[in-house]
Amino acid sequence: MPVFMISYRVADEGIAEVTEAIGKAFAAVEAQRPDGIRYAYLRRAEGNEFVALLDLAEGVENPLPGIAEARRLQETVAKWAVGPAPAPQPFKVIGDYRMLG
Repeated sequence: MPVFMISYRVADEGIAEVTEAIGKAFAAVEAQRPDGIRYAYLRRAEGNEFVALLDLAEGVENPLPGIAEARRLQETVAKWAVGPAPAPQPFKVIGDYRMLG
């Protein structure tokens, strides 16, 4: 199964709102604890670039669209994204040491 990556930049004035939305989304995911998902979010240190990584187990449907806070995160990102609209890109894992699996 591929790992999906979403990479984008946000306007400087939107960094706090996006960061807060990420925190709320992860709290909701942690509360619901869906099976078969690995999910991480990164921000370039002191920058406006964000990267989300999503790994779904074989046969598992993405649970994030069913979590209200995750949908609100997408809306917040769409509001503040600079440049092309962020879209998930599939990546094939060719090396991994305790990061993804």
